[in-house]
Amino acid sequence: MATFGEITYAVLDLLKEKTDDAHFTEEHVIFFASHMRNLLLERKYKNSRNQTFTSMSDENTQEICLNLEPAEMLPAGCSGMWLHSIEEIPDTVNVSNTTLSVVSDMIQSTVTFIPPERMPYVGFNRWLKNILYASKSNDGHLYITGSNPQFMYLNKVRMSAVFSDPRKAAELSCDPDNNGKCNILEMNFPLESALIPSCIELTVQEVMGSRYAPEDKQNDAKDGLADAAVTQQRHPRPVENSSYKPRQEAEE
Repeated sequence: MATFGEITYAVLDLLKEKTDDAHFTEEHVIFFASHMRNLLLERKYKNSRNQTFTSMSDENTQEICLNLEPAEMLPAGCSGMWLHSIEEIPDTVNVSNTTLSVVSDMIQSTVTFIPPERMPYVGFNRWLKNILYASKSNDGHLYITGSNPQFMYLNKVRMSAVFSDPRKAAELSCDPDNNGKCNILEMNFPLESALIPSCIELTVQEVMGSRYAPEDKQNDAKDGLADAAVTQQRHPRPVENSSYKPRQEAEE
């Protein structure tokens, strides 16, 4: 698995070979690389025919830790016993299942991630009291409920998924040494090794495509686009295609 720094500097080196006129920042490259990563994962795993035979690599997923606190009701107005995450959940890429696990030695329970529409109707079956149900609400937070009231003593849960913004997910990492708050370039870029070359190539194309035109034909390490003027050429319509006719012809 490559790091953010290896991806970034590989892209910058390729950009330097194409032109030395423009200056690209590391933040700029990381932004485009994250979007190209999501595009590659959707191409490979979102196709229904590939989901049956291709399993998601662990290199594409990230694990975050969410702190929990009691909530009186869901945003939709349903009352009951609920826990909700203090932090907002980053957006996910719909290419794999979201898994949750309890961070507690006292409570052993299975957490099932379900759509938010089902949350008001679960947690009432006494035969399934060891199952907890969780979902992401419209306010961006995680909500948890269940039949066993002991789940209210939980204060943290782990969540593993393919997040669309790897940097934002890294800030919630369970590993304090890998939380993304110190140096993003030293962190692992969550993408399987087989897709790294394609991600670099697509990022270079995307960054180059975002440059301002017209083209600077002299690659002389100077910004020659500042004095370039954009001209608009107007092409008159051919006479035969025009509906206008001189007055004399019209009278005849």
